[in-house]
Amino acid sequence: MRLFALGDVHLPSTRRKDMDRFGWTGHPEPLGRAWDQSVGQEDIVILAGDISWATKPTEVLEDLRWLDERPGKKVLLRGNHDYWWGDSAAKLRKLFQPFASFAGFIHNCAVEAGPWLIAGSRLWTVPEAPPLPGGELGDEAQRPDHVERELRRLELSFADARGKPPGLARVVAVHFPPLYSNGLPTAFSRAIEAYQPAVCVYGHLHGPGISAGFQGEHGGVRYVLASCDAAGFAPVLLDQR
Repeated sequence: MRLFALGDVHLPSTRRKDMDRFGWTGHPEPLGRAWDQSVGQEDIVILAGDISWATKPTEVLEDLRWLDERPGKKVLLRGNHDYWWGDSAAKLRKLFQPFASFAGFIHNCAVEAGPWLIAGSRLWTVPEAPPLPGGELGDEAQRPDHVERELRRLELSFADARGKPPGLARVVAVHFPPLYSNGLPTAFSRAIEAYQPAVCVYGHLHGPGISAGFQGEHGGVRYVLASCDAAGFAPVLLDQR
């Protein structure tokens, strides 16, 4: 069984918001072909936020159906553009219920998926972040209150994970980078490294911002950037067991 991840698929929703202006020609058809060719039905795929341009649940159903049709069992995480996500776990559970391939979603909790235990949260832009491009696919402004809130949510997810049966491989999935190429520790990277997962996957960075993300090992954790364009529009293999 293999564990893949992919962030920022930015599916069009019923709003029909295409990605051509960002150079993502024909998206998501090329991504669908690459996904179908590389992922098996029993594999796990983490979707690390910015799943759809939908702004409410009624607009996201076609995108969720598209994901459900792809091979693999999916674990979903909220990104900064997922306005349809909402704050109710019960409503999310009802929204996702028709889609049989959805193995779970990270919402102040951890998800058991095969031999992996996946914890995380959305995160936000930290003070240690370098200057990054703005715009529709750019960075969000720093908000200390958002950082504090996301740190609490991250710790809630870790606390839930610690209550699960032992023996599962720890994985962290977040949307914003917890660590940047400048290597400066952040509140998020400290919490993640204290939790001691084998790997932390994130997205959010695009185009000229891709190089700002830290990739490699830091504090005993392997950090992987898997935003759609950084990943070459194909799921990234994280682990195999």
